[in-house]
Amino acid sequence: MEYSFPLTVADVLKRNYFQKAVVVAGKEGLSRPVKWVHVVEVTKISNLLRGKELILSTGVGWREDDALFLSLLRQLIECDASGLCIELGTYASSIPKEALELADRHHFPLILFLEEVPFVEITHDIHTYLINQQYQMISQLESYSQELNKKLLTVHHYREILTFLHSCLDGR
Repeated sequence: MEYSFPLTVADVLKRNYFQKAVVVAGKEGLSRPVKWVHVVEVTKISNLLRGKELILSTGVGWREDDALFLSLLRQLIECDASGLCIELGTYASSIPKEALELADRHHFPLILFLEEVPFVEITHDIHTYLINQQYQMISQLESYSQELNKKLLTVHHYREILTFLHSCLDGR
């Protein structure tokens, strides 16, 4: 059985809507897994995250307030978010130097969209990919389970089962 988990920030950057995105800090964290994509426009986020979310934001929640942005960034790092993608232009025009340093220190990817991007399309694309990945894993497990049950009913020697298990686990 072969699984393609997890999706990483680096993998997301290869997706269509990220072609013009720029990683400005935290490049050493591009291998962070992404379990979900979440749009965040509030600044008190700690109680809303589970970890491994890639965050999309326009910056409307902090509107050029560097201290508020740093607070949000610290919360995202503490909550083990995967990274933060900010659409520059409408509400945020720059990223404070302190934020870049903080992201670099924690290997936390800060990604900038330099033009407007459709957040709804980004979330749809990545969530579809993640759900399809989970469906594929469930299908593979079901197939494995059926084959194992069949072998258990017809096996003549335990080595056959061990050989089967070895062949299934060898792809990992």
